[in-house]
Amino acid sequence: MEKGISVVLPAYQEAENLKNILPVIREALGEMGVSCEILVIDTMEPMDETESVCEESGAVYVPREGGNMYGDAIRTGIRRALYSRIVVMDADGSHDPKDIVKFYKQVKKHNFDIVIGSRYIKGGDTHNPFILRVMSYMLNIAYRVMFGLKVKDVSDSFRMYNASKLKKLELTCDNFDIVEEILIRMKIQYPDLMIKEVPIYFNKRVHGESKRDLKKFIKSYITTMAKLLRIKQQATRQRNR
Repeated sequence: MEKGISVVLPAYQEAENLKNILPVIREALGEMGVSCEILVIDTMEPMDETESVCEESGAVYVPREGGNMYGDAIRTGIRRALYSRIVVMDADGSHDPKDIVKFYKQVKKHNFDIVIGSRYIKGGDTHNPFILRVMSYMLNIAYRVMFGLKVKDVSDSFRMYNASKLKKLELTCDNFDIVEEILIRMKIQYPDLMIKEVPIYFNKRVHGESKRDLKKFIKSYITTMAKLLRIKQQATRQRNR
C-alpha cells in the first residue's frame, strides 16, 4: 500500500459545511508533503450539492455502498481508501483539520497503529453541554472497563489508522457505535496494538442539525456492547486453545 493519507468524511446533507472544511483539510495535508486524498462518502442517492462541492474542492465524491447508515459510510470509505494511513473525521466542522498534522507527527515518530483525537485527556475539551458530557464520559468508562481499553476517549470518531490493519476487520455495526467496534476489534485482532491519544477540542457543528437520534444512540450502544462482549469472549477462547 502506497505511503500517504486518505481522509474519509461521512456526509449526510453536509454540503454547506463541506464548503468550509474541505479547503482547510487540503491546506493541512499540503503541510505534510505526502500523497493524499480526501474521500467524501455521501448518501447512496444525492440529497444536496455535495458532489459539486467536492468537484470544486478537489475531493473525491463517493456514494455509500450497502445502505445509507453511518456504518455503511465508514465501511465504504475504508474499502475505497488508497493510502497507508486512514483518517476518519466528521464533515460538520466539529473536528479541526489542523489536528491531522499532529496525528501524523505521532505516527512518523513512533509508528502508532491508531492515533485518537481525545476530548478527555489533558488539553482536550468539548463544546457539549454538561449532561451530554456526563453521558459520554460514563459510556467511555463502561467500554474501558469491559474491554480492557487503555484509552480515555473511546467514542470520538476523529482518528488516524494503520490502513492495512483496519482493512482486515469485518465491521458489522450500522450506527455511530461502529467507532467503538473498530477499536475493540482491532485490539482483539492485534493484542500488541499501539495507540496514542492526542488532545483535541470537539467543536459545535457550523451548519445544519445533528444526525444523531438519542433513543437510537442509547439502544444501539447497549446492543453493541452485548454483541462485542460475545466477540471478545470467543476471541479469548480461541487464543487460549
